Amino acid sequence: MKKRVLCLFCAVLLLLTPCLAYGGGSGDASYINETALANDFTYENAVSYDSDGRTETYTLELAPGSGVYPISMACDTIYGGFTATQMISYAEALGYNVVGAINSDFGEYNGVPTGMVVEKGVYKSSPEGNNAVAFTNGRAYVSEKPEVTLRLVNEDSGYACELTHFNKSRTNSGAYLFSEHFSTVSTRTSGEGWFVRFAVSGGEDVKLGGELELTVTGVSTEGGSVPIGAGNLVLTASAAAGLEDMLAGFEAGDRVTLCVECSDSGLEGADWVGGCGNILVKDGSIYDPDRWNSAITDRHPRTALGIMRDGTLVFQVLDGRSGSSVGATMEELARDLISRGCVSVVNLDGGGSSIMKLRIPGRSGFTTVNEPSDGKERAVSAYILFVTDSQPGGQAQRLFLEQDGAYVLAGSTVDISFAAADSALQNASLPENISVSAQRGSISGMTYTAPSYACTDTLSLSGGGAAGSGTIHVIERVDELKISVDGGIPQQILLDNGESVKLDVTANYLMRDVNLGAGSLNFSVEGGIGAITSDGILTAVSDESASGQVNIICGGITASIPVRVAFEFSDMRGHWASDCVKRLYEAGIVTGISDTEFGPGLSMKRCDFLVMLYRAAGEPSVSGASGFEDVPADSYFADAVNWAVANGITNGRSEDSFAPYDTLARQEGFTFLYRALKVLGTSYAEGDITLLNNFSDGSLVAGWAANATATLIANGIVQGSGSGLNPTASLSRAEMAKMLDAVI
Repeated sequence: MKKRVLCLFCAVLLLLTPCLAYGGGSGDASYINETALANDFTYENAVSYDSDGRTETYTLELAPGSGVYPISMACDTIYGGFTATQMISYAEALGYNVVGAINSDFGEYNGVPTGMVVEKGVYKSSPEGNNAVAFTNGRAYVSEKPEVTLRLVNEDSGYACELTHFNKSRTNSGAYLFSEHFSTVSTRTSGEGWFVRFAVSGGEDVKLGGELELTVTGVSTEGGSVPIGAGNLVLTASAAAGLEDMLAGFEAGDRVTLCVECSDSGLEGADWVGGCGNILVKDGSIYDPDRWNSAITDRHPRTALGIMRDGTLVFQVLDGRSGSSVGATMEELARDLISRGCVSVVNLDGGGSSIMKLRIPGRSGFTTVNEPSDGKERAVSAYILFVTDSQPGGQAQRLFLEQDGAYVLAGSTVDISFAAADSALQNASLPENISVSAQRGSISGMTYTAPSYACTDTLSLSGGGAAGSGTIHVIERVDELKISVDGGIPQQILLDNGESVKLDVTANYLMRDVNLGAGSLNFSVEGGIGAITSDGILTAVSDESASGQVNIICGGITASIPVRVAFEFSDMRGHWASDCVKRLYEAGIVTGISDTEFGPGLSMKRCDFLVMLYRAAGEPSVSGASGFEDVPADSYFADAVNWAVANGITNGRSEDSFAPYDTLARQEGFTFLYRALKVLGTSYAEGDITLLNNFSDGSLVAGWAANATATLIANGIVQGSGSGLNPTASLSRAEMAKMLDAVI
């Protein structure tokens, strides 16, 4: 249902918005914004729509000869992963001037990349049947399933053997060679097995097409794991692999030659090589889709690389698995990048790992420009970093509009500001006198006035020998208005006589914020509730009760919020829970039993408490049914019960029954609320059940409710009732309000 509603919504929007041809994959683009971060290094953010919904993409285009170039790195060691922030910090500690990063290769659970790794020409991990991407001097090369053979020749005995596994997690199949680059701790092996330790006696490091002279320094059959150490290699196999003949080929003191042979000569001499997923496009056409990984062909967040015929590189991250972006299939991804002129495309890692971080001029550090589907950075096995050899100098080389890409209402006036970056993309001081002109709107000082019609406006900046530009997207309509007070979003506003509040209004269009300036909002009041200023300050009447609403007109739509002045439920005057009820009522979480009464002493019903928890959670969309026979699909509490079941808040009275109208016992309410704390985003510490001993009736708390009750006590949410906890007594509406107000 959600997707169908979104599609209908999008169809209406697309009738109002000129669509831009974006590609044959994820649909027409209704928003595209490009920013030249450096010479031949461009960042693009786009939103496109098709029959399945909205997809948001983040793209870096890097032309040959740019001062920025890509490198591929697998964290500090092959074993273990880094978040993007950790990866950037590690690379900077090595002396690289990093300007951006994206995730690259898939990885094992322990952070070991599944594919090949070469860093600064040093071979660090084997391809294991995966495709690879090489970077050298800013150029990219795709290798289809390269094979690397490690040949060990015992120069003293003539014994020779071959293996392919290098710096990968050891299994019970085959022999493995480890270098110091795998782990600073050990081989990370377990169980029975054998080890042959080599000291590197000639040569610098393991390289594709290279040789190393080794000396056997020890042989062990003790199993477990062993340290590797600098200047050493360790050959190992598990006992189950049945490779004792290989072990017998080496003795301490033997002189051994390691030969590294790669099936793809195009990788030899490459500076940086990383693994990748399926090759989606070859020679400008979709390539062998029958061999694509069927487990990930459907819509997902994506990270991908495309290569144009002239060598220009396109790095793209797509958000997915969210209400704001549905992601893309691999075929859609391929067709989109073909439409951009790419003749080769590979699918890199995706899903919750997809991330793009950039230095955005005017901001400190690095900004995560996309929205990872995990809601946070995930530690992954490998990254592509964008670096420059230019050194920070503080001299402005390029100017940027800090409102670049913003939506602005036609005819409105907004403040603008600028940022500057040096040749290394580090923030620089702004020149004293910056000249700015608009292609369609007008500029007065640091204020931009949009034209009276929808368009895309370009602002040109220059000053102090630096120049740049930015884009303003002028629109005539918005899709949604949101009203907040003191950072919260009330369902209605309750004011005392003469009280004033500031109404903050935000707008969005195509799920993006709209920059609201002077002339964007028109406020009015109804019902004699008071007066409101042009900047949204509402002052209630000073001497009488009143009810009405505030209306806000913006971008062709109207939003309204109810207002009640000098209102209080008649049965809550002087009540100990009065303030709690007022806050919850204003937030739309609770209602009265009538227009004038709240019913504080009445018992809660099981269904009503879940409805209030559901409202407190923001009434998120739900799918499926609870499975309870006594929860009809058309009941007012059906969504709340379905949500509670999906989030583990309730299991019902039995497999088939929830008993919605039964009175809610206090310990049941404690348990429901405890299980909802994480969903509500409430921080809390688990309580020790010995806290129940502080109450005369603590022993009466059921075992299934003991931990929940103790936790609410430990966090000050429950203080008991009278002389005890009264766990089996009914929970009153006032008690419910007191508890719920304490956690939201």
